Amino acid sequence: MLKKIFLCALIVLTTLPIANIVNADTGSQLQQLEAYIQEQFTEAQFPGGAYAVFNQEEIILSQGIGYSNLATKQEAAPHTVYSIASITKVLTAAAILKLADEQLVELDAPVTTYLPWFQYKDGEQSAKVTVRHLLTHSAGVNRLSADGAIYQDIRNNRNSLENAAKALSSVKMNHEPGAVGQYCNTCYNVLGLIIEAVTEQNYETFMEEQWFKPLGMNNTTFAPYSLTNTEVAKEYGYLFGLQREVKPYWKEFGNSQAPEGGAYSSVTDLAHWAIALFQSRSPQYFQSGVVASDLTDVIYTESGFERIIVHDNAVLRKSGDGMGSSSYLAYIPSLQSGFVLLVGEADGETTKTIGEGIIQLLLGETPQSAKGGLNVMQLLGFISLTIVIISLLLVVWLCVRVIRLRQKQFSVKRRWTVGLRLLLLGFISIPLWLLLLKVRPTEAGFYGYPYDLAISLISLAITTSLWAFYSAVILFRERTH
Repeated sequence: MLKKIFLCALIVLTTLPIANIVNADTGSQLQQLEAYIQEQFTEAQFPGGAYAVFNQEEIILSQGIGYSNLATKQEAAPHTVYSIASITKVLTAAAILKLADEQLVELDAPVTTYLPWFQYKDGEQSAKVTVRHLLTHSAGVNRLSADGAIYQDIRNNRNSLENAAKALSSVKMNHEPGAVGQYCNTCYNVLGLIIEAVTEQNYETFMEEQWFKPLGMNNTTFAPYSLTNTEVAKEYGYLFGLQREVKPYWKEFGNSQAPEGGAYSSVTDLAHWAIALFQSRSPQYFQSGVVASDLTDVIYTESGFERIIVHDNAVLRKSGDGMGSSSYLAYIPSLQSGFVLLVGEADGETTKTIGEGIIQLLLGETPQSAKGGLNVMQLLGFISLTIVIISLLLVVWLCVRVIRLRQKQFSVKRRWTVGLRLLLLGFISIPLWLLLLKVRPTEAGFYGYPYDLAISLISLAITTSLWAFYSAVILFRERTH
């Protein structure tokens, strides 16, 4: 019965029109909000995006800003589809909680109840991991270790949820399950497998047929290439600090990570979904956190949202960082209102700053500005370019020294300094090569690294190795003369 009531409520909600401004105070606040977001997009130099503000009953404002495609100058709109990245987690969490309502999933049951083969490296410890632990990021594994295990064998794991989850058997647990929150992408992928086990449906198929289609979420999908009647935004990132179009999330990551970050949607679809979700549950339901997180002043909740306190008000939020997009979804229970913000650029920190500014504005406070903020990916690109230039200069300098050595115009005056240099270069080059060959931090880019970072690390590794070889040669040369 609960399922039928919930679905009916959601279907009605998705057909509601966008509300008119109902009073002068609301109108003034929304005008401030429009001006603020437009100003922040300009300051951040975002290519474009969209946002929607909603209350407990309906969307009260939705706008597109800038362009969804810089090449064609296609303007962004509220229905424009973006990669929502980790906001997908709240969709997956909602599906699990609904299955729990239907008594198909028990939140405190071990994961092995549904996936008998599931385990981390410590089988006895991992047998204690429950569904609730997965929801609250408290399974007891480090994010980098867990993600990295999947990336070690992309051929087998890229498009298989099960293979990717089985790769976790090599991951060592660093905490007791439930003891501490550590952001966990792989936890939500395992939740996707639990959905498949209890529904006997493919995860994407289940979400499409049981959630998106019945709720009229026509612009929400895991296969954006299948959408024909709406604009799918291009995704933009950086190469050596310069903005460029990047490969979309679904191409970079395949579908083995769909439950944690693979969905595409529009601000209007997500706003309608959020309205229905928060209408169907009490605010306290979404604030039931089990453990504090590894993020400052944040509580992970069973609903997939993070709970923060802003000016003495509890706020439920979820942000997402894609390869070429960023997103932010928030709900303020005390105001019974929230918003969705989608951006067509990989700048999660700035998007988060703007999102928190919107929260402050909705609470009647002075919003923070993204002006002067740090774009981490752009900064990384500039640093990478600097490393490449320095490496090239060092190679040129090395060539000059080799020529002088061959012409017998160069001799070693302090052999011990060359020896120290050889030792230092070894300490630099060996870890660099091990990092490049053994560690895959992501599935995207070049062997798991952003292309500019990969180029800079390779150039530095080659340069230090050449200098180390040169130092060894001249030491040997001096010793034999």
